[in-house]
Order: sequence, then structure tokens, then C-alpha cells
Amino acid sequence: MLQGKPVILCYCIILNCLSELAAQTSNNPVSARYAGMAGAGIVFSDAWSVFQNQAGLAAVSDLSLGLHYENHFFIPENSIKAIAACIPVLKGVIGLNHAQFGYSKYYESRSGLAFGKSFGTHFSAGIQINYLMIHQPADFGNMHAVIPEGGILAQPFEKLFIGFHIFNPVQQHFPQYHEQAIPSTIKAGIGYSIVENVFLILEAGKEIKKKQVIRAGFEYMMTHNLTLCLGASTDEISRYAVGLGYRHKGLSLDFALSHHRWLGYTPYVTLTYSRSMKR
Repeated sequence: MLQGKPVILCYCIILNCLSELAAQTSNNPVSARYAGMAGAGIVFSDAWSVFQNQAGLAAVSDLSLGLHYENHFFIPENSIKAIAACIPVLKGVIGLNHAQFGYSKYYESRSGLAFGKSFGTHFSAGIQINYLMIHQPADFGNMHAVIPEGGILAQPFEKLFIGFHIFNPVQQHFPQYHEQAIPSTIKAGIGYSIVENVFLILEAGKEIKKKQVIRAGFEYMMTHNLTLCLGASTDEISRYAVGLGYRHKGLSLDFALSHHRWLGYTPYVTLTYSRSMKR
């Protein structure tokens, strides 16, 4: 019996982590850049703001398309695949995104339509409507829901950024199964550029009925086109993380690796292409 206890313990840990992953699919901070800072990124403005804080879309000036893949603990069935696109328009920026977790017999997906807009030079806001789906075996049936989210981003001083984001503000459930809750989360963060090439970020997130999660990130631009990211979090899924980013003209390639104290490592890779719309 004593020999079986470690196996049972590992099995319980895996089940708990899988449930955490499934819960995060609907509100996952997708992007290897964010992953390299343990999921922090609420104050950033790029194409992947559609998964973090839609207010960041307002500062995207180029047509952008991105692909993302992460493989939790090197188990293919635990992977998350995502795509994002940003289209600047006259009054703001439109964002499109889709993410999927799982495999053919069971998966969770999220498709979103976002809009971000600037209000002056120091403030922006964004909203998004998400269509969530859980695909299950035929005996259980699929689940569907439409969930809103949104955020704001302020820059009171040149090097200081403050962000706030809320997902599923009215605590909606899947209409098909009211006992199947959809996470409601609130996040707030602050970012500061202490010197020209170093950016620090501190972020706090709270999911209803769960403990608060604190994330801290560090981004250092080592050369004109190469960045290093480090991060730490109180989250069980990714406690410590490291990332590298390469920028060349309109192409961005980011890698990250996070570590779970029981289950090991998770790799992330994100490819983003931006094209200027100016002629």
C-alpha cells in the first residue's frame, strides 16, 4: 500500500492540473512572450492583447497575424493552439482570435471578436465577445456559451503603465449544464520601464472562489532585436518561466519554458507577422 501512495498522489496532481488547464482555456494569457513572464502581460500592447487585455489593441498600428502553440508537460492532449489577427480601422483596432485545448474526443475552444480604441494619448479601452464550446463524447453532449470581457489601459507617465481586465463579469454558466461554471476573473497590473531596455511588470489576478495569483515579469532587450524574459508566479501551473524573443522587421518569434514543481516543463512558441498599412 505504501508503494501505491506516490502513484495515487501523482494521479491526483495530474487531474487537478488538467482541471486548471481546462478552466484557463476560456481565459488563457496566450503568447510565449507572456508565458516567459509567467503569464504577466496585462499592460502590453500587441496582437496577443486579444487574449490578455483588449485595451492593448488600441496601440497596434499594423495589420498583424499570429500563431501560437504550447504543450503542457510534453503531453500532446494537453496542448493549446491559438491564432490571432488584428486589423486597424478608422476608429480603432479589430481583433479576431481562436484557441483550442484538448484532442479530438474532448476539447474546449474559444473564438473571440474584439475592439480596442484610444481615448486621448494616455488612456485606451477594449471589449470582446467570446463564443465558448466544450466538445464531449456523444453521450454527454456539447456545451456552448457567449461570454463578454474587457479591459482598460492607462499611461499616466511616460514609462508607467496600469492595466485592468475582467472576464465573465456576471458569472455566467453554460446554459446546458448550470453546474458547469465558467471562470470569472479580475486582473490588475502595473508595468514600469526602469531604464531604456528593461521593463518590469507586476500583476495580480483573482478567480471567483479561488485564491489570488500574483505574477511578476522582467523583460530585457539584450540587443536591437533580441529580448530575454523571466517570470515567477504563485500559480500552480507555471511557477517559474524563462523566454527569448527575436524581432526582425515585421516578424516576431518567441520561445518560452515554464516549470511545474511536480509535472515538469511546458514549452511555448509564438510566431507573429505585422505588416504596415501605410503606403
